[in-house]
Amino acid sequence: MNSASNRFPKNAPHLNEAQALAYLDGELPRDERETASLHLEGCWICRALMTDLQKSIEGFLEVRALVLPEESAFAGSRVEQFRQRLSRHAEASEMQAVSLRDQARSWAAGVGHGLRALGARRQAALAVGLVACLLVVMFTDVLNTRVSADTILARAEQYESAHLPAQGQVRRTSVRVERVSSSRKITKPLGTIEFVRDSAAPQIYLRTQSFSGPSQVAVIAASPAKNSGASRKVWPTLFEADDLQMASYIQSAGWTPDVTADSFRALAAGQAGVSSKASHIGAAYEVRYEFAAGDPSGISRALLEVSASDYAPSAMSVVFGRGEAETEYRFTRTSSSIEPRSEEVARLFPPVTDTHAATSNPRSLPALTKPTPLSYSNSKATVREVAVAAALHKVDACLGEEVYIFPMSDGSLLVQGLVDSAARRDAIRQALRTVGSDVHIEVYTPHDIKTGAELYNPPDQFSIQAASDAGSSNTASMADMSSTQTPLYARLTQHFARPGEAEEDTQKQVSVFSNEVVVTARQTFLHAWALKRLESEFSPTRTSGLPADSLVLIDQIRGDHRRWISTLAQRQSELLSQIADASAPVDPSSPNLAKLDADSLLHMAEAQNDLVRSLFTVAAPGKDANPSLARLIALLHRMGS
Repeated sequence: MNSASNRFPKNAPHLNEAQALAYLDGELPRDERETASLHLEGCWICRALMTDLQKSIEGFLEVRALVLPEESAFAGSRVEQFRQRLSRHAEASEMQAVSLRDQARSWAAGVGHGLRALGARRQAALAVGLVACLLVVMFTDVLNTRVSADTILARAEQYESAHLPAQGQVRRTSVRVERVSSSRKITKPLGTIEFVRDSAAPQIYLRTQSFSGPSQVAVIAASPAKNSGASRKVWPTLFEADDLQMASYIQSAGWTPDVTADSFRALAAGQAGVSSKASHIGAAYEVRYEFAAGDPSGISRALLEVSASDYAPSAMSVVFGRGEAETEYRFTRTSSSIEPRSEEVARLFPPVTDTHAATSNPRSLPALTKPTPLSYSNSKATVREVAVAAALHKVDACLGEEVYIFPMSDGSLLVQGLVDSAARRDAIRQALRTVGSDVHIEVYTPHDIKTGAELYNPPDQFSIQAASDAGSSNTASMADMSSTQTPLYARLTQHFARPGEAEEDTQKQVSVFSNEVVVTARQTFLHAWALKRLESEFSPTRTSGLPADSLVLIDQIRGDHRRWISTLAQRQSELLSQIADASAPVDPSSPNLAKLDADSLLHMAEAQNDLVRSLFTVAAPGKDANPSLARLIALLHRMGS
């Protein structure tokens, strides 16, 4: 954390996330910490960032407590080993103490009181040394890297076993393939591999898709020794002329790069001189195989990355060559899901006994249908969908941005949308990391769209209409006070003018006031729009099967939007009452905010936003602003009640 990238520049206007985290951890140098502390005293943006980071950390700890695996069987044996060693050392210590006492008695006749005191100190020193030896012996096995690597692989295998498809199910896994050149520091995407494991068939269906276009499908045997026939037909579509080492190894060894502990172990099976070690890096464990120089496979090292929380394998790398001649092939698991065994999937696994016959004509095998998004009317809400909605709500991704949760035909979830910057995209991705790896994330920037990314239509017609309305009637987020033709210009100038004050200072106050009103009005509308969108996304029909805690979470999100609408409306009312001729009367018969349905609230929010825009943008000369201002204040009183 004390790297140069985290040091706080003296002239930086705001802290970035790395600097803020270093500040919270107390890892900034003293002068930079003092500079950051002074900056935080007057910067609401950075203080909000600090609050968000602390909430994220708290959320992580809560989720970690839920998903932390049960204590391993190794833990009990470690305790028992410690107790046995402690017992043996206690016996040895007692015998040594008896011996020392006997020696002390024999020496006591010729040694004075001072030497006896020295002997007491010597016993204390021996006791300290004994404790140190105990600690070293106790942790020797724990620190042994070979044991740690084997333990991590064993737990990764347990994870895979626990996630095998049950009867009537299949498991679909997608893997992204990249080539990394050490000499040129270039990462080139090669394509994707899709694996399907069936509960009713011993074979594995796979489909390779090259980024250059070609794809190939095949059914291969679970045994590596029988996969060479299929490999010769499938892998050439994925690997290019520069990838002869990787393609040759897969074909000769029958290796399957499906990012599992089994496939990782297979790399070192039968190879002499392979050493292993493990390390803890951030939120993951990394297991490494180091191959001897001149290994017949051509591999110099291999790495497997697994999650530290549940030991789910996430990525695997195979490196050929050494030094500047290294070429790394990186296999990253992008998704893994369990789905029903449909008739379409059953046709992928022909009932044959000869594996070579099954793979002799891979082009005749059907390709899996790509999962498609479902509409809200054709799907049920899930607990995971509620968790995703809550995560997006925490980063305000529900306020006007085109980010949607798509229930997919295979039972998975897709978060897809368009945001204005890479920083915003990364913030949304970070927020969604807490909800699990089975949620697919496709959040793009305008630059990504230009490169060919495809966006689905929103899963509900309201989202389309509301987004269109937001774009047409809410494009202005700042007041236009550059002209004296705005309806409230003269009134605002008169209100803020002070004797002896420069006209420029008065104009600044007018601009700040006007922009705050316009921005607050737009935020009020966006919260009402998000509330209405929730009514569609989590309608009573879609949430009928959800547990009580998920329903409570949905109500909390709704309550947050209503509170923001009330708070923002009250703020607008306070601002505008300063320049109004008289306070607008409140209709005692009008219902309060809590009793208004989402439709009524959205119409009111849209009306207040339109009134604000009409008052703070250029209008026809001589237009009277009083009626519009009075209607706006009355409307805000009603919304803020």
